[in-house]
Amino acid sequence: MRIILCGGLLFYLFKQVDVTSLCEVFVKARSHWLWLACGIAMTFLGLAAGALRWKRILEVQGIPIPARRVIQIFLVGQFFNAFMLGACGGDVVRAYYAAKGRKGKRTETAITIVMDLAIGLFSMILFCCLMIFVRINVFLDNEGPRDTGFLMLAFLAVSVAGIFIAFRHNLFERFQFFRWLENNTKIGPLLRRIYEAVYIYRHHHRLILVAVVFSLFSMAFLTLACWSFGQALELQAPVVDYFALFPIISVLMAVPLTPGSLGVRENLFVSLFASVFVDKPHALLLSLLVYGGGVFWSLAGGIVYLTMGAAGEDKLPEMPDPWQEESGI
Repeated sequence: MRIILCGGLLFYLFKQVDVTSLCEVFVKARSHWLWLACGIAMTFLGLAAGALRWKRILEVQGIPIPARRVIQIFLVGQFFNAFMLGACGGDVVRAYYAAKGRKGKRTETAITIVMDLAIGLFSMILFCCLMIFVRINVFLDNEGPRDTGFLMLAFLAVSVAGIFIAFRHNLFERFQFFRWLENNTKIGPLLRRIYEAVYIYRHHHRLILVAVVFSLFSMAFLTLACWSFGQALELQAPVVDYFALFPIISVLMAVPLTPGSLGVRENLFVSLFASVFVDKPHALLLSLLVYGGGVFWSLAGGIVYLTMGAAGEDKLPEMPDPWQEESGI
């Protein structure tokens, strides 16, 4: 169904775009290879910042991994996310490698993936809401940005409410229902362990702040990558418009509707960048260049994966459930 949806979205979009104009834009962009190379480099810096965010989150659970190894695992995860049909294959791979050789830490390792995604997504939503007010005229005067802007504000409200509920008090200690669940069901102890692994972050304010900073750096580098590709296409939109629109696209792309968000991303670029006077062929090619930058480093992650498995020690077996072995479920 995800492949069918992807094909339908791409067919609908390309049907509205003059292929000749698209080819002319692409030929012109090739002459600006320095900007293209800059976009690819900025994409790597964005991914590296995301990997370092995850490194700090791992340290809270007592899982110290060297930065180089974390970046390697992160790139391998990007490879599986880009080329496998599952919605979270790369995250399972990251959990596997981070927990490798650390018996008794598999649940906690899996939780670091959840926290990494949650902190990264919350940081992007917060940044999106700030940029809405910076470029308020773009969001008020255009239907597409206005609707997505309201959606970002709603996401922020729900996120803040969820954080307050989850971290205000220890739910298993404060509410009798959760204690009953722990004492009278087989899944209760596992839920308690999962919740405790999340709740521990309540006492690490400085680390959370550092993780948020890394998230903002990641978002900034990825946005600058998008801007660099825009320079290769000779777009006239100022860099502030990229910072207002691209993070919103990144948040909405987090919903795994299609493999690699193909089709969804392209339609979002065309819809939102129209508000800053970017025509469909340029917006579509900008989207594909951003995707290409990610695929480039995903392929690099594939090479890293083959290198890691060359000795046989790190070769990935059939993926287990990170929680199953310890829970007995």
